[in-house]
Amino acid sequence: MATSDLLAPILWLLSGIILGHLIPRLPTIIMSRFSFFNPQLPPHPAPVPVDGYLLARVLLMRNLRSLGLFFALIPLILGWLAIIGADSPFGVGLVLGAVWTLLSWSIPEKLGSPSWPWSRSLAEDLQRFRNQSRDENSRCCDSPELFWEVACIRCAACLKVIDNRPRPDLGRKRSDGWFMGALRVWMLDGKSPLGYVELNSNPSNEEE
Repeated sequence: MATSDLLAPILWLLSGIILGHLIPRLPTIIMSRFSFFNPQLPPHPAPVPVDGYLLARVLLMRNLRSLGLFFALIPLILGWLAIIGADSPFGVGLVLGAVWTLLSWSIPEKLGSPSWPWSRSLAEDLQRFRNQSRDENSRCCDSPELFWEVACIRCAACLKVIDNRPRPDLGRKRSDGWFMGALRVWMLDGKSPLGYVELNSNPSNEEE
């Protein structure tokens, strides 16, 4: 048997896995970058104000991730039909890529760590920080201005770190270009390159 006869099925299998992995992520990679979604947010990678627009964006990204669950049905169905009709290694790859995605989105990375970078609980935490900044007894300074930087949520007025959760992708047009930006979002699955840091129950007392 020629080497090409062995190599071709492997390449078809890998192509199917890649495509099955990519299709469910298209809503968060592409749809969120449309200009009408981004007029209220500062350009990437500038810090984002912790305000109502940020909360709305987190919930939008969550909804787009939910839409990705339906997109995962596309490679699942097409792959299954290809397997039934032709025993296609490409179809096997589509199914494997889609199942891999569904499992990775369903199983937490570790105990207490969310599998989605955007969630309703994240929006609730951001709203809690906003409420604390308006409360004279709990705010960090006289005129707090909360911004979500790459590595943490910080008050721009007093530089106090409010929370140490890295910022996930928020669907803004990337400063590193469409292709490289989309590739990074795909590889990181919307998460921050700094990883996951568990939320503090209370604002940090550290100042930087």
